[in-house]
Amino acid sequence: MCHPVVMNMSRLKTTFRHVARLSLRGMKWLTVLLLFAWAVGAVYYFEFLPSPVAGVLALTYFTATATLLFRWQDHNRWLRVTVTSIVFVYVFTLLQRPSNERDWANDNAQLADVQIRGDNVLIEGFRHAIYRTETGTDVHYGSFDFKLSQLEKVWFVVQRFTALEGIAHNFLTFQVGSEKGPQYFSVSIEIRREQGESFSPVKGLYRQYELIYIVADERDEIGARTVMRPDDRVFMFPCNAPPEQVQQLFVDIAQRIQQLNASPQFYHSLLNNCTNCIVRHTSTLTPRRLNWLDPRIVLPGFADRFAHSNNLLLTLPGQTFGELQVQCRIDEIARRCGISESFSADIRTPMESQ
Repeated sequence: MCHPVVMNMSRLKTTFRHVARLSLRGMKWLTVLLLFAWAVGAVYYFEFLPSPVAGVLALTYFTATATLLFRWQDHNRWLRVTVTSIVFVYVFTLLQRPSNERDWANDNAQLADVQIRGDNVLIEGFRHAIYRTETGTDVHYGSFDFKLSQLEKVWFVVQRFTALEGIAHNFLTFQVGSEKGPQYFSVSIEIRREQGESFSPVKGLYRQYELIYIVADERDEIGARTVMRPDDRVFMFPCNAPPEQVQQLFVDIAQRIQQLNASPQFYHSLLNNCTNCIVRHTSTLTPRRLNWLDPRIVLPGFADRFAHSNNLLLTLPGQTFGELQVQCRIDEIARRCGISESFSADIRTPMESQ
């Protein structure tokens, strides 16, 4: 006769195996269904097909695959066929190649070119747009030169433009010390828009946008996101980095800019976005190994929390993240002061008074 304890353990193991099998099966189905949804979207956004044709093809693909799911009793067969179709669609998307030769929007027309020779830095294609309204813009490009050893500080800027907490745009802004006083410029990693094109997080999953590093005056990059967008919330966090690390960070960014000038890449809403790229540049400043699946890296709206938890932001002793956010919010003061010659000094007044 079996001991009751042994019988209970046997039942427990059987139950555990059953639950584990169901969990694995559920994960398998969820993964395939998510990838199938991506594949339908990929067919819809095939750039080498006319939009109506791609739309009909995507609808046909979805309908045929869904019909087979309900007709075939052998669901493992459906899974195998569907996975094969997803792989085929993915391979087909690889035929879409990034390019630097398109009909670009005026504010994305020129790529920045950063040359570093010894201690001398020269940036060509330095943008300084003048905004009359959010969309009415006079775009100018010029050059900006400084000494690498004069790079002193860097800030992490977060622009929240929707009510969804995980969605935001992040970029960096630098301070150069000089005899005339501090000078500032921003580096923003964005989609490179064509004429008439606008950003869509969904399209960003499908090799629809090239990646661009915009190097611009703060009145351009930050002014447009504060004064010209009255509903957006913008935060500028000082980074916890000495001048040597700031200079190292900029050199890494400059190298990346030159690489993209020679070999363009696609933007990706989850895998190659503003936050992913910044984290790659700052990874040497992060004390512990990164988990690239951390949602605070994948979703730009949580990047400021990630930076705070990794001691990348300059904080006062005992200061909470919420208190830091209040101190570093700049959109309200930017709207009060306007985009003037003293714009960079104006938006830093609240932080410097702490």
